[in-house]
Amino acid sequence: MKMKTVNELILCSLIGTFAMLGYGAVWNWVSVDGVFMALVSAIIMAVVLKSSVAFEKFAAVFCLKQSTLPKIKRFFSSWFILIGSKVVAMGAIVLLFDEQVQFSGPAGGVVAFYITIISIVILESLFLKTVNKKAAKEATPA
Repeated sequence: MKMKTVNELILCSLIGTFAMLGYGAVWNWVSVDGVFMALVSAIIMAVVLKSSVAFEKFAAVFCLKQSTLPKIKRFFSSWFILIGSKVVAMGAIVLLFDEQVQFSGPAGGVVAFYITIISIVILESLFLKTVNKKAAKEATPA
């Protein structure tokens, strides 16, 4: 595993932990019984998120090589992989932690779970853009 991938998993896990704890403190649709449960849940989400994105890229290349309706195949395979992987992550968290980590609200907690995942992705990308912009600014000679 590349160091960049490990760093991205660590970053995503830390952001996920803070998001889970933050939502657990201010939002009654997310319930987390402590930092450890938030951290382990965030690690599960980070691993599923990063692996599903990597697999989706592989599947996209494969689908685009098809001669019949490549873009439609890519769209549906990407949708299935990215949405399905989140359902797998939520299922794993629910099965592993039962009442220690809960998502509730509309659609059996799916809405709260997806909002949590989307906010983690947005926060991670904002953080990485800020860091990359700062690194680029420092790299340019004055």
